[in-house]
Amino acid sequence: MSHRHSLGIGLIGLGIGQQHLLGYQRKGLHVAAICDKDEARLNEVGDRFGIQTRYTRIAALIADADVGIVDMAVQPWMRSPIVKAAAEAGKHILCQKPFAMSMQQAVEMVDLCEKHNVQLMVNQNSCFVPGFLAIEPYINAEHLGEIYHVSITCNGFFTTFPEMHLIPAMQVHHIGLVYKWFGEYESVYCQAHGHNRSIAEGETISVALFKSRNGIQGLLSCNWAFLANPGRNLQHPHEEIRIQGTQGAIYGNSEDMTVHLTEVGGTSGPDSPEPREIKPAIEGTWFPDAFGNAMAHFLECLETGKKPITDGRGNLHVVQTLFALHQSARSGEIVMLDDISLDGDYDLSPHPVHSADDVNVLQ
Repeated sequence: MSHRHSLGIGLIGLGIGQQHLLGYQRKGLHVAAICDKDEARLNEVGDRFGIQTRYTRIAALIADADVGIVDMAVQPWMRSPIVKAAAEAGKHILCQKPFAMSMQQAVEMVDLCEKHNVQLMVNQNSCFVPGFLAIEPYINAEHLGEIYHVSITCNGFFTTFPEMHLIPAMQVHHIGLVYKWFGEYESVYCQAHGHNRSIAEGETISVALFKSRNGIQGLLSCNWAFLANPGRNLQHPHEEIRIQGTQGAIYGNSEDMTVHLTEVGGTSGPDSPEPREIKPAIEGTWFPDAFGNAMAHFLECLETGKKPITDGRGNLHVVQTLFALHQSARSGEIVMLDDISLDGDYDLSPHPVHSADDVNVLQ
């Protein structure tokens, strides 16, 4: 891999982490070291990507002087000790989504990074999908007029995901994307089902209505228990997106987006321009380029001193929204985001969350 940036990346976890490496390879980013407790997988991946520095101990990777960014592709309940060790070592951190399935853990990790003056970015990779980036120049009043409705639909069949709860495991993608585009949520109303288990044991379908603080309303529908032909189910990463305004709309999926403008420049009437369609150029694909784009953005922020788009402190609102949706699904009522406190004892983790002082995780 060529060295486009000076900071070396240290990747922990070679499951989904292999998609990270593919994305970094395409962007020419410098991976200084990789870590996985499965030595056979560690060596196979290291050989495939030409990465010579390999660790089975997380503490050893964090201590590596060539590692400037710790890239965490491990499950949420394991992250606190890694964040603490990396922050204390002065290493910047990119953390996979969902950032946390426990509110207390999320706040603690943000506080730790701020205490040690290291940057923390959450890998909300939907925010860096090439197809979604391509439409962003048109998500404004100049092109669409008053934007008033957004919908994202994603189906598939995969009920055995390790996080158990669909809202933080998958719907978090769309929650984070809408937050990036339209700002904070004001309220949510969610209906959910577990397919063959209870919501408490883990929802596999979640359909949510939301209202943002700026008045935009929308629908987020995510179903990982859809029993149908895979070619007909809007499967991730080909989820369907609709953005509707008074002068136009945007629609499509990550590989094929269309901007439909009906009143260009805000004019209307018999002399207004004819409606037109724009097909934005899409450079890359969801997998793996969203991962490469996210890390490239983080590196640029570290070099320029800018705050990452999906920084840890800002991502706490995404975590609040996860719990608001689940609370709504359990209660059958609308939940206001202001009622989900950062001090609340909200926890959807299917496994006990390791404390920040649990050094066994690092071994």
